[in-house]
Amino acid sequence: MPPHDTDPQERMRWVASIIAVLLQYIVLGVMMHIAPQYIKEDLHTSALSGRAWLNELLVGHPDRIYIALGMRQHVFLALVFQIHALGYMEAQTAQIGLDESLAIFLYTCVTGLAIDHVAERFQHSHTKISQKSLTSCHHLNSIQNMFASQQPMTLLLRRYVRIQSGGHTFGMCWVLSMELILIVPHRQKSFIRHAIGKGVTQNCLAAVSFDMRFLFFFSGWDGCASDASMYNNARLAGFAIPPGKCYLADAGFGICDALLIPYRSTWYHLAEWARWAQHSQNFKELYNLRHASARNVVERIFGVVKHRWTILTRAPHYNMAAQSKIPSALIALHNFILEHDETDLNRWIGKEKALDNLMGVYCDDEIDFGRLATSLNVTPVEKRCAEGAQDQIAQAMWDDYQQYLADQMQVDHDYYGDMQVEAVD
Repeated sequence: MPPHDTDPQERMRWVASIIAVLLQYIVLGVMMHIAPQYIKEDLHTSALSGRAWLNELLVGHPDRIYIALGMRQHVFLALVFQIHALGYMEAQTAQIGLDESLAIFLYTCVTGLAIDHVAERFQHSHTKISQKSLTSCHHLNSIQNMFASQQPMTLLLRRYVRIQSGGHTFGMCWVLSMELILIVPHRQKSFIRHAIGKGVTQNCLAAVSFDMRFLFFFSGWDGCASDASMYNNARLAGFAIPPGKCYLADAGFGICDALLIPYRSTWYHLAEWARWAQHSQNFKELYNLRHASARNVVERIFGVVKHRWTILTRAPHYNMAAQSKIPSALIALHNFILEHDETDLNRWIGKEKALDNLMGVYCDDEIDFGRLATSLNVTPVEKRCAEGAQDQIAQAMWDDYQQYLADQMQVDHDYYGDMQVEAVD
């Protein structure tokens, strides 16, 4: 403040200078706020562009492209050719080619990184990265019917497995559900939160074969949806089961003439059998043991998929519509990779005792039988027929098993009997 005895003109000049300084600060603040909107500074200026990095992967060490994109060089090139063959062509003036667009999507799914890190890797704006990822996801969904579709049952017959002793054939494929983490708007969380508190998830229904391939995939369901609800709607959506054939399934799907489920209130988990080291005591226990063995074989496919594509275990920052399409695109990719690289599974299988964050995981957790739903309309007659068929299969297994034990006992008796005769001589 100026002294009280200051000349009025001097006081006016002092006030004017204060106002001028304040105006300068205001103008400076406004300029600092609006300058970034009009004065752009290039962010992605690295000499190693996304195109150059992809070229390095294609001509470099074979493991580099596998680590970065989740597939071998020849598989990636075959994928690009396949999408080109379907008519998806980039414009001649396009800054990002189809192969680089696919690389962006694959890199995002393998690493599970946020869009900031992917944009830095490929040296493109966030908008372009997002657009190209979603476009590639759409392209891969378009080939799902080609590489993740139900095959004729006559072909599946060549791929069945025989479970344990007795050589009794038990199923050719499995129906399972899989939950994936989501990021959703807060107002929608109450509708799709998992029923038993596992967070916000989407539920998927899959039919898989014992050679680790997907035959049918149905995604986008709320995390609280029951297995039976998804199965019922999948049948309406084109999931066909030939007459006289059936799939193995968890008890959560409910018993019907198209699904073989385990017996309830009977030992099921493989860990229980290993812990007590005892044989099956009746036909229901034997049936459940072989049912669990079949599940142990086929459930590895989910460990392979989740460990190949990290994005399935980390919620991506896309809208709900995009997140629901990502799993089906990756399922198509899984089958495509196995179609063109038969040795691919060797990298993932055989690591069942690894930790949960390692590839090829198989965790021996308690198996969730699911929640039965009323949407699967099964008549009392069909239920009785399904239970009768289940008992018939289980009894046939038990009879074969008893015959196998009798044969083994006879072989042991003959062997040790001969040894005793020789000892007397």
